[in-house]
Amino acid sequence: MPETRVVTSSSGSVTSRPAAERLFAVLVAGLTCGLLAVVLSIGVGSLVFTGELRTLLPYSVGIALAGTAVVAAIVALSSSIRGAVAPIQEVPAVALATVATAAFAALQETASDRTILATVIVALSLATVLSGAIAVALGHFRRGFFIRYLPYPVVGGFLAGTGWLIVIGGLGLVIGEPPGLAALDRIDDLPVAANLAFAAGFVALLTAVGMRATGGLSLPAAILLCLVIFNIGVTIGGVGSDEMHDFNWLVDVPRGASLWPPISPADFGSVDWAAVASSLVALPTMVVMTIIALLMNATGIEIETRNDVDLDVELKSSGGASLVAGLFGGAVGFPAVSLTLLARRLGAESRIVGLIVSGISVGALVLGAALLDFIPTFVLGGLLVWLGGGLLVQWIVRAYQQFGIWEYLVILLIFAVIVGVGFAEGLIVGLIAAVILFVVQYGRIDTVHLALTGRDYQSSAAVSEERRRLLAEFGDLISIVRLRGYLFFGSGYTLRRGLAESAPGSPGGVRYLIIDLRRVTGIDSSAVLSFIRLAQIAERYGVAIVLSGLSTAHGEALRRGGLAGGSGGTVRVEDDIDSALIWCEDQLLARHRPGFSHDEERDIDELLGGILSDASAVDQLAPYFDKVVVPPATRLIDEGGPSDAIALIASGSATVEIKSDVGAPIRVATVGPGAIVGEIAYYLNVPASASVTSRNEMIVWRLRREAFVQLRRDLPEAALALHEGIATALARRLLATNRILRFFAD
Repeated sequence: MPETRVVTSSSGSVTSRPAAERLFAVLVAGLTCGLLAVVLSIGVGSLVFTGELRTLLPYSVGIALAGTAVVAAIVALSSSIRGAVAPIQEVPAVALATVATAAFAALQETASDRTILATVIVALSLATVLSGAIAVALGHFRRGFFIRYLPYPVVGGFLAGTGWLIVIGGLGLVIGEPPGLAALDRIDDLPVAANLAFAAGFVALLTAVGMRATGGLSLPAAILLCLVIFNIGVTIGGVGSDEMHDFNWLVDVPRGASLWPPISPADFGSVDWAAVASSLVALPTMVVMTIIALLMNATGIEIETRNDVDLDVELKSSGGASLVAGLFGGAVGFPAVSLTLLARRLGAESRIVGLIVSGISVGALVLGAALLDFIPTFVLGGLLVWLGGGLLVQWIVRAYQQFGIWEYLVILLIFAVIVGVGFAEGLIVGLIAAVILFVVQYGRIDTVHLALTGRDYQSSAAVSEERRRLLAEFGDLISIVRLRGYLFFGSGYTLRRGLAESAPGSPGGVRYLIIDLRRVTGIDSSAVLSFIRLAQIAERYGVAIVLSGLSTAHGEALRRGGLAGGSGGTVRVEDDIDSALIWCEDQLLARHRPGFSHDEERDIDELLGGILSDASAVDQLAPYFDKVVVPPATRLIDEGGPSDAIALIASGSATVEIKSDVGAPIRVATVGPGAIVGEIAYYLNVPASASVTSRNEMIVWRLRREAFVQLRRDLPEAALALHEGIATALARRLLATNRILRFFAD
């Protein structure tokens, strides 16, 4: 009975396939992806040597094929992506071209051809080895996530620039020289014009197939069809190889030239090592481009296949493969989104696919010039134009709708610098522009969150209805400001302006400014200067500033900057908002109600007068309340116990606590003279939700349930007035609680 195996498709469905069918799918996918990888490698390899280095094109093709052979095999065995197909890639190939150009530019004009070749090849090899080693190190130390912090517009900008350079390279391959004013004269030549027309038709074909095709074989089939038609056509037409080379319809490979190895051990003696060292100036750009492109490809495969990809493993896998490939001449590769997805859509999620691709690349390397004679330049160049054009469409056209105007302008800026100056310059300018954009945009974020005043939010100290009334009258003189995020030079001006506006110097303006820094993640010296200038403004207008929620690091930063905070002076430091509020409230009441005291006993008439809107009902209600003396540390209300009375506190204070599952009870509030306790559980007729324990000797006036029932029978209007008074007090508390919840939930 043939072996079967349960597999999961890329769409997530579970299927069962015989082993023979799986093997056939692997072979088809391997052959298809392998042939396409060879075509891609030859096209991408042609990007490495441009301009005056185009005479070395056969060697770059050999390096590309050798690189694909090495990278495809190593990645197939070590990648976290099962069935990954990893040829060399166009993005690092463009970066390698800058290395080759820099090495060539550093050579003396009298350098021999052999010195030029050996120097450039060694420079490419060294850059590839170093790039791979850095990628391996990043993966080993699990630092792949750092790439996530690179501004997205920068990524888009240099990918757009990469697309442009790929398009230019493809056109240069078709025309026979880099596009420019000098190349315009060649367009009049019929062979060149015909080659451009064929290339344009090939690009149009690939675009149409890519847009309409539903099967994974469509694109490679289109490429193979073009190759077959071309070779049949030239055979029937009797066009010779030499004539096609003259027309630039084939890659110009000297007869008998070997694609690989490009140099022998004996050539190391002719290497210009100073020129090699000079070429490494392009290494940072190459490393950044390679790692970004690698991780972006891996993320794209992850999204398309709906399978998690370990980015650190990919860094080590592709980095190690590139390191080894560098020893064969210099080529960087990693999993390609198109080929990997193609293999998976053909039902071949197997590591064998990558090994087959490697074997086909070795075969192409051995055939050398004979293989190139079957692949016209309009196919190679058209393929590059198609690939580069896709990047341009994505990052120049579609990005307009995906990014904000300023981020899109960063992309255009990078693209323009790459086109007009160079790749490294474009990346540097883009990073600078992105940093400036970040500073400006982040600096515009309002770090000041002014939510409450002392009228809306009071401290937990000695809360009472009388105190609430006073704070409702004078609480607007206390402003509570909450800061959040990182306070740096970009937000310094906004911070100072916002705080200054919240503490105006008019006679009726704020006199106590509480600044809570509990949600601040960092403070730089510019933000410290903003606090100092704010303190100077506050001192001028007689405003006291209280800082709360300061971490040790933030407090040290303020002290180093010269902002002193203590028990005196303009600036005061408290542990939290509650402590800051207690101090501000005490100062406020002492200033505006010097006669107010928590220590004086309130009689029942005064307590009821603070609750009722109808003063005539006070005398009617007073006889129904009992005066009770509560010793210190006595439980006035027990959490979970019966609720059979409403109590008005006449003197003393008590702590309101709720039970905790993990330790000591949690203190909710402190209540004092004028406060009402027990009313919620009483009205709901449920067990008490919190405990109230006296802190010192207290006097309370208690309305028991039996007395309340009697009150409703005897004096229904007075009972209604009491209901309305208590309901009004509860409504005020609820309104204040809602404001507090919005304040702390932000």
